[in-house]
Amino acid sequence: MILNLNDPASILAWWQVLPQRHGSQLLAMARLRPQFAAPIQAALRRIRADATLNAQFERGLTDAALLPMRPAGHWQTAADEDRAEPSECQAEAVH
Repeated sequence: MILNLNDPASILAWWQVLPQRHGSQLLAMARLRPQFAAPIQAALRRIRADATLNAQFERGLTDAALLPMRPAGHWQTAADEDRAEPSECQAEAVH
């Protein structure tokens, strides 16, 4: 999925992929990246205007507080990790 932070519809679609993580990330991005605050706020207004989406957003924020922190790179696929393992083993064997 490609996220366009200038497009509220794109932001909304991205949020719906993983609301328990993306809700809190949207709030942080709006604060930390002011150049994207207006489109993010527009997406959040769409979420808040829909009772079902708003309930999902609130539940996601609650769930996010319970999830463990993930290290950078958590978006890697299992295939990426499998490819990384042999080179790590080889690097250990060389040392």
